[in-house]
Amino acid sequence: MAANAKSPPNKSDLRFTIAVDAPSIAQPDGYCLSVRERQITLVGATPAACFHGLQTLFQLGCHDRDAIPCCEIVDWPDFRTRGLLHDVTRGKVPTLATLKSLADRLASLKINQLQLYIEHAFTFAFDPDITGPDDALTPDEIWELDAYCHERFIDLVPAVATLGHMGRILSMPRYRRLAEIEPPCDWADLGWPERARGLTLDVTNPESLRLVERIWSDILDAFPSPIVNICGDEPWDLGKGKNRERFVESGVGEAYIDHILRTHAICTARGRRTQVWSDVVRNHPELFHRLPRDLTVLHWGYDDRADYEGTRGFVEAGLDTIVCPGTTGWKRIINAMGLAERNIADFAAAGKRHGATGLLNTDWGDHGHFNGLACSWHEIALGAALAWRADHPVGSDFDERFARTFVGRASPADPSRDHVGCVPDAPSSLIRFLRDASRIADACETWRLFWQPIEKIKADPTIPSIDDADRAAESARDAIAFLERIAPAAFADPRDRDELIVACRFTELFADKVRVMRAAGFSTRDPSGVDPAAWKKRLSFAAREFADCWRARNKPSSLRDILDALDNLRSDVASSHARS
Repeated sequence: MAANAKSPPNKSDLRFTIAVDAPSIAQPDGYCLSVRERQITLVGATPAACFHGLQTLFQLGCHDRDAIPCCEIVDWPDFRTRGLLHDVTRGKVPTLATLKSLADRLASLKINQLQLYIEHAFTFAFDPDITGPDDALTPDEIWELDAYCHERFIDLVPAVATLGHMGRILSMPRYRRLAEIEPPCDWADLGWPERARGLTLDVTNPESLRLVERIWSDILDAFPSPIVNICGDEPWDLGKGKNRERFVESGVGEAYIDHILRTHAICTARGRRTQVWSDVVRNHPELFHRLPRDLTVLHWGYDDRADYEGTRGFVEAGLDTIVCPGTTGWKRIINAMGLAERNIADFAAAGKRHGATGLLNTDWGDHGHFNGLACSWHEIALGAALAWRADHPVGSDFDERFARTFVGRASPADPSRDHVGCVPDAPSSLIRFLRDASRIADACETWRLFWQPIEKIKADPTIPSIDDADRAAESARDAIAFLERIAPAAFADPRDRDELIVACRFTELFADKVRVMRAAGFSTRDPSGVDPAAWKKRLSFAAREFADCWRARNKPSSLRDILDALDNLRSDVASSHARS
C-alpha cells in the first residue's frame, strides 16, 4: 500500500466508482482500491471482491473518522475459504437477530463462510420431539438467515453430527437401539462431560443409515448451501460395544470410511460437496485413497500439541484441505487468549506453507456453553485477519487494531470516575486487561473447575496457584473498571460490554474458589480465606447478570442448566465452609 499525507476533502463533489473487472485484477479474489483527493475507485475481480474492498475502505475510516488517507491498495486473500464455525447445540441456541448480527460482523472481517454446528438443535420434520421449541433453530429461521448471509457474500453451511456426538438423539428411547453403546439414562440425566462426549451410532445397523438419511434430508431442505460438513469426528464408542467382536481383527478404519462414504453419497445425491473432520482419517493414511476427491478434510487441533504439519499429508494425498484452529473459549470463563493466538497463527502459517485452501476458525461451547460470544471476538477477528493474510502481525500490534473496531473511541460514560491504568482514549488497555485475566485459562479449564464440586476436583493438577488466580482477579477488576467507564454505544455491539463485565466478575469468583481449594477454606478468621456469605451474595448477583446476558442474545435453551450448576456451587460453598 502506498499513501501520502493528504486526505480527500469532505465535499459533495467526491466521486466514488465501483466496478467488477476480472481481466484487470491478477488474483481471482483480489481488488484494487484507489483513494484520491476527489475520487475513490474500487475495482474487483468479482462482486465479492468489491464487497471486501468496501470493508477495507470502512476500516480506513476507523483510523480517522474525519478523513480517509489517500492511498493505493492492491489486495487479495491467502485463503479462498475464510470461515467461522459457531456452536449452536451445546447449550446456547442464538436468536435469529443474534445470528444476523454475527453475520454482519463477520462480513466486516471479510469472512465468507459461517458454519452452524448442530447435534440436535434443529426442528426436524421427521421427529419434532428431538428438541423443544426453545432449544432449536427452525427451517424458516435458517432460510431467512441464509438469504441474509448471501447478501453479505457469506455461505451458510450446516455442520451436523451423524456418527459421534449424537447423545441427545440416541438417548431417546425410540433410538437407543441404534447406539453402539446404549446409554444408561436419558439426556436430561447426563452431566456436561458425558454430553460433550456424546454417543456413537451403530454403523452396522441398517436402521442407523435410515436415521442419517432422515436427518440430512431435513437439513438439506433448510440449508441451500452447496457445501455441508458431515463431521464424523470423535466417534469414541466405535467398535467398543455391539461391534467389538466384528471389528477386533479388521479394526474400525474401514468401517469408519464406509460410514463416511454412505453419508457423503446421501449429500452428493442432492448436489452438495462434503467436508469431514480429520481426527479419524489422519490415523489411517493407508485409507486416504478411499476418500472421494470432492471431499474436503477439515484438519483441526486446539492447543500447542496440534499436528500443524499434518496438513501436508492431506494436501499431498490430493485432498482439498482446510485448517481449523479454535477460539479456545469452551470450558472457560474468559477465552485462553494466548493459547488461541498461537494456535490460530501456527495453523494459518502451516496452511499457507502446505497449500491448504482455507481456514475455518471454531468457536465451541462445551459444558453448557457458558463462554460468552463477546469473549471470542478477539480470536474471531484474529482468525479472520490471518485467513486473509497468514503472516498478519499478532500480539500488541493486532490488539491495537482490533481495539479500535471493537471498542471504538471508548469515551467514558462518567468522566468523573477514574482508575489507575484506565485511559479512556486507549481502548487497547481493555484488551491488555483481558489478556492478563485470561492467562490462567491457557493452562486450565476455568469454567469446568468453577462449576464442578470441590471434592471432585480438589486433586486436579491444573488448579492454578493462589498467586496466579489473584493476578487474574486483579486484571479482571481493572477490566471491569474500564468497562464501567465506557458507554455501551462505544462497542460494535452494546451487549459485548455486559458480557465482558459478567465474565470478569466470574473470573474474580473463580479466584476465590481457588483460594478455597489452596488455602485454609472459607473461615472468616483466616486472613487468606473468603467470607462465604459475601461470596454467595456476589455469585447470586453475577448469576442474575449472566442470565440477562444470555436472554439478550439467545433462546432460553439450556440457561436453566447453568443456573442450576451455580445453585449447586452455592451449596458446595456452604458445605465446604461447614467442613472447615
